[in-house]
Amino acid sequence: MAKRQLRIPTNNIPQKWPEISGKKANIVLSNGSVLMATLLNLQNDSLEIKNMRLTRQVLPLNGISEIIIDY
Repeated sequence: MAKRQLRIPTNNIPQKWPEISGKKANIVLSNGSVLMATLLNLQNDSLEIKNMRLTRQVLPLNGISEIIIDY
């Protein structure tokens, strides 16, 4: 059974923020690595997340390729 995914490119993150805030997501970085985390806060040019080890991180938006949410 296929999963439905919401794929959000970096330039659409601010517009989609109200519907994705607080959700668990896969964050694809520009270097190709993927982080699974909860989306906490969006600043002007950075995204605050909580990873699966419950530590908070701040990622610059220009270092993110896309955000993928399964629902």
